[in-house]
Amino acid sequence: MAAELLSPEAVAAKTSALGVPLASRIAVAVSGGADSLALTLLLKAHFDVVALTVDHGLREDAAAEAECVHKSLTGLGVKHHTLRWLHHGEIPKANVQAQAREARYGLMADWCESEDISYLLTAHHENDQAETLLLRLARGSGIYGLAAMEAVRAISPRVKIVRPLLDVGKDQIVAALKARNISWIEDPSNQSDAFERVKARKMLESQPLEGLTTERLAATARRLRRTREAMQFYENEWLGKAAIFYDAGYAELNKEHLKSAPVEVVLRGLTSLLRFAGGGDYGPRFEKLERLLSALLSPEFTGHTLGGVRFVRSKGNVILIVREIAAAEAPVQIQHNVFWDKRFDVSHSIDLNENEETFSFGMLGQMQLYPYNAELKQQAENTLNVDLPPAEVLRVLPAFFNTERLIAVPYLGYNPGGINLPLLTHRWLSLSKSG
Repeated sequence: MAAELLSPEAVAAKTSALGVPLASRIAVAVSGGADSLALTLLLKAHFDVVALTVDHGLREDAAAEAECVHKSLTGLGVKHHTLRWLHHGEIPKANVQAQAREARYGLMADWCESEDISYLLTAHHENDQAETLLLRLARGSGIYGLAAMEAVRAISPRVKIVRPLLDVGKDQIVAALKARNISWIEDPSNQSDAFERVKARKMLESQPLEGLTTERLAATARRLRRTREAMQFYENEWLGKAAIFYDAGYAELNKEHLKSAPVEVVLRGLTSLLRFAGGGDYGPRFEKLERLLSALLSPEFTGHTLGGVRFVRSKGNVILIVREIAAAEAPVQIQHNVFWDKRFDVSHSIDLNENEETFSFGMLGQMQLYPYNAELKQQAENTLNVDLPPAEVLRVLPAFFNTERLIAVPYLGYNPGGINLPLLTHRWLSLSKSG
């Protein structure tokens, strides 16, 4: 049964049904474990496959394991590349798996974009769905968090993750490899009780309650995915009325709309606003969201900070939603392509360093280049020849500068030197438009 279900033809059909053209060039994320190895080999018959392995450097054996994967796959006729996570020797002390996952996807997405590959396939399966549901229940997640993983999701403006095995069990994947006499690498962390996912996996294996099976939990997660999609419809409808998103990375929220929809819809809208202004893939825990909404509804509200984002009372019923400067990524030197502060793609093919100056990109507020009082504001308006937005917004506007002076503020139209500026794209907006 396993061999029939996981034949190359069956997996190719699943993949094609998710929008990936047959015979197209695709990348597959490969750790060396049974899941990703099986997916790679099954796809090889109908796609131009290149396998990507990330050496995260978190374990002494990581580099050797990546080399083992390289030899194994190239020996099987699969093109393979190892990408290395450079964390400057500082191993993360908290949320290690989450940080490693974020870095892994970032590296692979960047590589795919550089190679003009639009699809990155991963071997997430039915057991992953069930484990994730348990973990998020333990964290108090709502509908969005409990919903099944998406089969297709954009992770950059030009790259989508595709998961064709979400309805396939782990045992079926292992059986498919055994039938082909192919061995795989077992990550020792997959047996360590130091990680919550391992605890969830072992709990499911012991089946503490009748009916608490992987298959049933995965089916529940799929139903919750449909519920989430319905919620997103109403969330988007509410955001269209309640908020204005600006390309420069800030937003305005009309306080009158905080009671114009069910609380669940409003909370989810606030999560999207937080992700937009602060970057990142996930919103805060529900308890923090509920405290935020309570603060926003208070007649005494003046401001609130959550997840690296500031909510500031402005004129009338307007609430400004801006990046917290202290939480933002430091300014970066301009290269051909930069992804800054988990929000902005900065891309260009123009040499901005023709005059041997070092140009950087960051916020006005990070360089102390915004007015602090009315007199300085007037001077700045005269210099820029524009009416400036409120100081809270001005501080977080993206800008180009060198060590001595401000060069350009694209979203103010300020570019006195007439420099051919890089293209700025807010990734959250671009991903929203691409679906």
